[in-house]
Amino acid sequence: MIPRRPFRVALFLAVLAVISGLFTTAHAAAPTGRPDPFPSEVGPERPDTGRRTIAPDPITNLGAPISSLTVMEGTVGRTPDGRDVVYAVPAGENANLNVVDVHSRQLLNTVPLPGAAGAWGIAIASDGRLYVGTYPNAHLYRFDPVTAVVTDLGQPIAAESFIYGLTADQNGNVYGGTYPNAHAFKYDASTSQVTDYGSLDPVEQYARSTVYDPDHNALFVGISTPFGKILRIDLATGTTQNVTPPSLVATEIVDLDYAGGRVFANASGKLAVIDAVTFEQVKFTDTATGTLVLTYPLAARGVSNAGPGGVYFTTATTLNLMRYDLDANTVGTVTTPPTRMTRGAAIGYGWVTENGQQILYGLTGNYSGGTFRYDPVARTLAQWSSPFQYVPVALQHVIADPASSRVYVNAYLNGSTSYYDTATGKATVTARQGQVEGWNWGTGSKMWVGIYPYGRLQLWDTALPESTTNPKIIFSLVDSDHQNRPFDVVPSGDKVYVATTPGYGEYGGAITVHDVPGNTFKVYRNLVADQSIATLLPVGDSLWAGSAIEGGQGTEPKATEAHLVQVDPTTGTVTADVVPVPGAASINELTIGPDGNIWGLADGNVFVANKTTGAILRTYTVFSGRITGHDGALSWRDGYLYGVSGGRLFVLDGLSGTSTILRDHGLNRLTQGPDGTYYSLLRLDGWTIPTNLASYKPPVDPCPKSDLRTNVWTGNINSHVLNRHLEYGCTLADKLPDAKAHWPSHAAYVIAVDRALRPLEASGQVEYWEGILIRFAAAISNVGR
Repeated sequence: MIPRRPFRVALFLAVLAVISGLFTTAHAAAPTGRPDPFPSEVGPERPDTGRRTIAPDPITNLGAPISSLTVMEGTVGRTPDGRDVVYAVPAGENANLNVVDVHSRQLLNTVPLPGAAGAWGIAIASDGRLYVGTYPNAHLYRFDPVTAVVTDLGQPIAAESFIYGLTADQNGNVYGGTYPNAHAFKYDASTSQVTDYGSLDPVEQYARSTVYDPDHNALFVGISTPFGKILRIDLATGTTQNVTPPSLVATEIVDLDYAGGRVFANASGKLAVIDAVTFEQVKFTDTATGTLVLTYPLAARGVSNAGPGGVYFTTATTLNLMRYDLDANTVGTVTTPPTRMTRGAAIGYGWVTENGQQILYGLTGNYSGGTFRYDPVARTLAQWSSPFQYVPVALQHVIADPASSRVYVNAYLNGSTSYYDTATGKATVTARQGQVEGWNWGTGSKMWVGIYPYGRLQLWDTALPESTTNPKIIFSLVDSDHQNRPFDVVPSGDKVYVATTPGYGEYGGAITVHDVPGNTFKVYRNLVADQSIATLLPVGDSLWAGSAIEGGQGTEPKATEAHLVQVDPTTGTVTADVVPVPGAASINELTIGPDGNIWGLADGNVFVANKTTGAILRTYTVFSGRITGHDGALSWRDGYLYGVSGGRLFVLDGLSGTSTILRDHGLNRLTQGPDGTYYSLLRLDGWTIPTNLASYKPPVDPCPKSDLRTNVWTGNINSHVLNRHLEYGCTLADKLPDAKAHWPSHAAYVIAVDRALRPLEASGQVEYWEGILIRFAAAISNVGR
């Protein structure tokens, strides 16, 4: 039963409100506007007045936090003035060709390669000019050591993004392969014409390596993922032939070299030798065991050109310098005991004549500028680091420390990690992680980190110095389960959940459950057929996962739309499966909202799902366009959902569902610091890679810890009036008296509610009928009783 006196008070106030409304609405102006706390970088269409108003950039550029060195391949040459040099292209925006004297060990020159971010192909033609094949623009550049001038020869094959494996013939022409359509091409130095040998495989995307056969005027091409193949192109007729020996099984042919009538292939990290005429795989003797073998462990960018004693390379695991004897058909170490490369695997070679004797020079390791000199007669090896130019590198990931002013960033490919101190504005290099695909804080100073290309989970204690056990490797999935990119790493309780994509040429991602106390893990693969797992969200005893239609790199998607699935983490059983946004290519982030529901990002759409059943409750479109599985981040801040996806920074009002794009380009990832500031990776305008860290400070929240319930409540009573933000940070419920405060009487509370509503009604922020419902709810509530 409703008490009579409060009801009369409510009725009296309601009648007064209606009467007041009748008098005031006749003369009321339109609802007054208020400053938009989120001025969009891309505004609505307006009549063209000939003037443009550009909103100020909402982000702050904090600069490049990592300058490092990443060299994918190098070579050795000679300048016209008689200097023996190494050539390399450190990866970075508008990358520079570096020229270093191997004797004085001085950097002689740096020459810009506009539009390039790095190079996977580098070769010296017979006329002494150097050619470089780059990414992501897939241009061919020519450096003339006589003039020290670089010429951009353009994109040999349209629509390609990488050039791989350059090789040269005796007439000054160069050849190469491409990605993502596996073309092979020839650049004719005399006519500047390009011959396109076509896309060499309907499935494979990588023409990863090439080598010219001078004895038979043929080009061998290594095709990669999902099945490594060796093709031979007869350059006289243009005929292409698959010459892969049946005994050679590999997913990729990374490098090809030619010497003594044989083709030397780096077949998924193993040296294989193929007869250039019969195309049979050649058996050779391992001198360490005396046995005939078909392959030998290889960790190098192929083998050197032939020189005294044969061809040379570094072997896997030990990184010892090895020799393949062309005459004896044997493989063995160059010295006893073996000589180890201390700076990494060989990534380029060249023979230099010193006092009438050939000496092998080369580069080792991708990240230190390692250089070596090997004398095959004296069998001596010298090693040092060449002074290649360190440059701001492409950034891969970012995460803020929730307990300090540090923001950690990781480098693409290079794997370097540093932290930016927001208090000092300085960056400090810390432990090398490898390429981070996903990371998350565990307890205290410990972080769980997912590393590509090994499908690796490791535990890093950020408070301790780097060591052989810090970061500590927990497991790697690339060999056992064919998973290589841990897109999401989510610790929860005594478990760590890992979402992965399959390896090169594979389909079917996985969820891995790591039991921390037991140090065991279970892998559940292909829970969504032929799709990767992009994001995870533990809810109670179950686990929700969002998929992406992509398979491993080098594949075309088989699936057409991403799924949201509920998984039992103890058995891997899928207990619910829904498609939140039909046709969306990926679900790349999941989070729990203030309403207790699941909020997810599917391409440019935010969806809301029931956390028990997965039933889709609402969907809001922020922008249009397909997005890959790793390109999405969401973060709640007092009722507002901030996100980065497709280069955009946006905010969505969790109560109304309205969204604003704050910046429409150039950003990747999103993390929130302890003071509420957001950090993202920034690609500068006109650049191709993100090298900088950026921050975004949301507007000051005048009503922290807002009442974000869907409806307005007065104590124990639901008024059924929709709650919403009346201004940034403040909801309608926030503007009403606090029902939890100490009230001297129930009437005092009801009167206070009435007084709070009157200016809101007068301004048009609250409709009069809504005010009546709220007053009535206050009147029948138990507040102050």
